[in-house]
Amino acid sequence: MIEKRIKIGLVGCGQIADAHLQQIRRIPWADPVAVCDLEPLLARQAAERFEIPGQFTDLDQMIEQTRPDVVHLTTPVGSHRPLALQLLAAGVHVYVEKPFTVDADEAREVLAAARQAGRLVCLGHDQLFDPAWLECRRRVAAGAVGDVQHVESVLGYPLDGPFGTQVVANVDHWVRRLPGGLFQNTISHPLYRITEFLRDDEPEIQAAWFSRVPRIPFPTELRAHLAGEQVTGSLLFMSTTKPCHRLTRIYGTDGSLEVNLTSQLIRTDQIDRYPGAIARIEVPWRQVREASRNFRQNLLRFWRGDFHYFDGLKEMFRQFYQAILEGGESPVSGEEIVRVTAIMDRMFHACQREDDKRCDGRRQRRTTHSHIPETENAFEKRCDAADEVLCEKSP
Repeated sequence: MIEKRIKIGLVGCGQIADAHLQQIRRIPWADPVAVCDLEPLLARQAAERFEIPGQFTDLDQMIEQTRPDVVHLTTPVGSHRPLALQLLAAGVHVYVEKPFTVDADEAREVLAAARQAGRLVCLGHDQLFDPAWLECRRRVAAGAVGDVQHVESVLGYPLDGPFGTQVVANVDHWVRRLPGGLFQNTISHPLYRITEFLRDDEPEIQAAWFSRVPRIPFPTELRAHLAGEQVTGSLLFMSTTKPCHRLTRIYGTDGSLEVNLTSQLIRTDQIDRYPGAIARIEVPWRQVREASRNFRQNLLRFWRGDFHYFDGLKEMFRQFYQAILEGGESPVSGEEIVRVTAIMDRMFHACQREDDKRCDGRRQRRTTHSHIPETENAFEKRCDAADEVLCEKSP
């Protein structure tokens, strides 16, 4: 039982801030004392919705007047580095919503400042603390799949959702100015579910992005393959499929696990215990029993009011705050922050290289076939149109 209390501030009162404040309120010994946003109306609305006493438009004033122990940064990623450095210099611990920084160099700078200040920094790898993922981790550690060989991680992204529609509609949206564009804001989620088991610092990476929506002038789909010494991984970011999955499959020497974070389901697939036709009866029966167990567990959680989309956030906050109060380590280490950020950087560079190759190929073909009459060349020009948009406007 935690006897001390911790004071929390939050900077950036946009959409994700509500999730943070909701989960902070579920921790009995956590006291949200202030919110801050450059837009006064956003700060006031957040303060009123969550009954927070302090509302500010100036970060220095918030720190001076409320003295928070930790501040959550839920601002656009371009501001994370300067704001984190400002908070650390003021002696405040910092929780940073993903992505941590624009690139790995910025991440190293922030972490160096944290070490110098003697303060903790945590990055929002919250899905690793989701109840379903914690159970998955427990099963893998207990040998349920043997030695992990490959991890397949899928993220479905709703372009027609509240945030996606803003990114599509606004040509100046901050997400579209990131090196990784649409993907950089969210792809750490499926990536760190792979790097949980793929521990290499610099795995081989093959990656490509593209668009399946002609009206959208930036890539909306990404496919990547990562190869480490012991484990490989495949990452799928999909914006044109339904439903929007948060799905991971872990393949091992003795079986596999499938984790669906949205429906909170875990499905196992193990070596058949019986030969031939008998297995065709035993395997479905095993799956029925597992589905029944998942149903009972989810029904119990529903009855207790224990279903929260951002359960992982709450557990992560709890562990981070406890580390602050008791002098422990951040639930996500600085080394892991840099490692995942650097892998993201390399993934986006690989995508850009593939874009450049494709664009060069298109230009070369157009030059080679420039003598072909317009009527004969029309089909190729139509095929080129979508790629040409990406060549000119990709992040």
